[in-house]
Amino acid sequence: MGLRARRFHHVGIACRDIHRTRAWVCETFPVTADSGVIHDPVQDADLCLLDIEDQPAFELVSGPMVEGMLRRKNSYYHVCYEADEMTDAISHFEAHGARLISGPVPAVLFDGRPVAFLLSPIGLVEVLGSTR
Repeated sequence: MGLRARRFHHVGIACRDIHRTRAWVCETFPVTADSGVIHDPVQDADLCLLDIEDQPAFELVSGPMVEGMLRRKNSYYHVCYEADEMTDAISHFEAHGARLISGPVPAVLFDGRPVAFLLSPIGLVEVLGSTR
């Protein structure tokens, strides 16, 4: 199965001060929806999803899991694909050299929809389970 069963959903951005980064994005891009800052206890992270007009969304991520990246001055965190079938999507990425490192677990930011993270040749890939 190729990527046809999935669609690009968002880019994850690591940030030290999620409120300052959120304000900058809202001032700089045509934001059409803003989740506000939400704490996810499973991921021990503060998160915010910002939909951008006619572009992929930004997910801002702040917390212990991104501190090492930020110390190295790297704010790119992950790309996310929404999948119709979570298990098939994970298997597809694993068959192409990715390694499952987390999940699937329910994600507060996405109303309990499952997310999984895989380490791949293009960096961290998040798979977001479908709403069905």
